[in-house]
Amino acid sequence: MSLFAGTTSFQPTNEDTVMALYDQTRPALLIYLAGLGLAVPEAEDAIHDAFIRLYEHLQAKNANENLRGWLFRVCHNRAMDLFREARRIQPDTEVISVFDLLIDASLSPEEQAIRTQEIQQVTVALGKLTPQQRAAVLLRAEDLRYREIAEVMGVSIKRVSELVHRALALLAGSL
Repeated sequence: MSLFAGTTSFQPTNEDTVMALYDQTRPALLIYLAGLGLAVPEAEDAIHDAFIRLYEHLQAKNANENLRGWLFRVCHNRAMDLFREARRIQPDTEVISVFDLLIDASLSPEEQAIRTQEIQQVTVALGKLTPQQRAAVLLRAEDLRYREIAEVMGVSIKRVSELVHRALALLAGSL
């Protein structure tokens, strides 16, 4: 007889929710934070802090329908805090080695070299954007809606639209 026999539905625990979200969103958060210009150790620390806050948030019975967006907002805010503390506004292109994770090891050496070159070009182009433009376009690349991006960045939806539009125009000219 099953431990859950007779129950109508299984409710995941907060631990289950946090672990599932960690598995699903950690790679995207790491790439997003690296794209903003954080070093991998800084990005890992920000992600770790965000998931601790998420667990505390869930423990306090704070329901949130969009926990993925909530995590991006917490990580974004932590990155902005780190930039203010260090007075950095542009990414360190030497630091963005996390993009190497995007290269599929099953590709041939020639295909890997092409992919590496493409990633380097995109990284340089992203470095030419303002921090807000970079954040907006990276969040949009993660399939967040303009409303969600606005919540993450603490700006209006109209401002997000402007940022994404200008960023894409600049990227198109750079690539």
